[in-house]
Amino acid sequence: MKKVSFRILVVEDNPDHAQLVKTTIEHAKKGAYEVQLASSVEEAIEILDGSSFSLIMSDFNLPGKSGLQLLEWLNDKGVTAPFIMLTGSGDEKTAVKAMQEGAYNYIVKDENYLQVVPPIIDEALLKHLSNQEKENLEREIREKNIALDQANRKLKKLDELKANFTASVSHEIRTPLNSVRESLSLILDGVADPKSERGQRVLEIARRNIDRLTEMINDLLDFSKIEAGKLRIRLDSCSLQTLIDEVVTGFQGVAQSKKIKLIYELRDDSPAVFADAERVIQIITNLVNNAIKFTKPEGVITVSYSLTDDEMAQITVADSGMGIPKEDLDRIFERFEQSEHSNQNIPKGTRGTGLGLSICKELIKMHHGKIWAESELGKGSKFHFTLPLTQSVYEKQTS
Repeated sequence: MKKVSFRILVVEDNPDHAQLVKTTIEHAKKGAYEVQLASSVEEAIEILDGSSFSLIMSDFNLPGKSGLQLLEWLNDKGVTAPFIMLTGSGDEKTAVKAMQEGAYNYIVKDENYLQVVPPIIDEALLKHLSNQEKENLEREIREKNIALDQANRKLKKLDELKANFTASVSHEIRTPLNSVRESLSLILDGVADPKSERGQRVLEIARRNIDRLTEMINDLLDFSKIEAGKLRIRLDSCSLQTLIDEVVTGFQGVAQSKKIKLIYELRDDSPAVFADAERVIQIITNLVNNAIKFTKPEGVITVSYSLTDDEMAQITVADSGMGIPKEDLDRIFERFEQSEHSNQNIPKGTRGTGLGLSICKELIKMHHGKIWAESELGKGSKFHFTLPLTQSVYEKQTS
């Protein structure tokens, strides 16, 4: 059985005329049109309140409200289905008014009017569908133009960020390189004896700057691999306490030199996580290093973990540093982004690439975990990230 494509409502108070119109329309294209009848505007409104129609045809002269009043009601309700007015001979002025009010067409009820009903309905529906298609295309074009404009703005911002990033990294790399060169020059020129206390300090400065250069280069290499989709992780069960302890122990000397208290909150349990041990160390190292960088002397940094209800480990690095503005909390995890407020409070030569947190975010995503920050200006920051406890939990996060 052929599916009915269009439903038509005919409003006609004369039952004989109504049946003739219904038969004429439905027989014109068998199965394409289905006609429902109403004998008054009130009945038509009741029907239209519960159903939608492809086209509405109404006689002008009806008991109670007129066909023109039905058209006004349709306009008020925002009904866009085409409307055709049926008028008696001599009612052309009424028909013109209906056209001005938005009717698609009108038909004068003369002795031959039934012959023109099907083609006028065809024309009205085709025109309506054409207008709808045009509106859809125009809307689609507008939406695509908006999306294109947004993409262009993002690309422009990304280009600006890349330009700033290139300039910043060039400067940040040049600073430790110059420091290493000057330190080596002091030793090679005999100004500082490497065995003396002063020489040892000079060599220590060179070593710290070489470490900084290594860190920046590693960030750049990881970023390149992430961009190319070539960064891989090696997942296995590993002790979370061991990983955290390794990082905290490694930073104790730096923290003490800045008079910062670095605390690792031990727990009785010692859970394993299903993760890439080296990458987890890299993530915690980045967070602790940032905490030390943005925490003033006599400050406190705490590293801790807890277990969540969904079988994930949540690692937290909290500091008593300067804090991060609320509007920067999401942005700091994006590529090339750094908090200007935070950067204003540290020397230019120690700022880094601005890629560390974005790399952490990508690494944690690869572990099917999440990372987020909480902070308040002047009251420190907390960085949290999660890791799966077992392989089955990791696989569950994938599905």
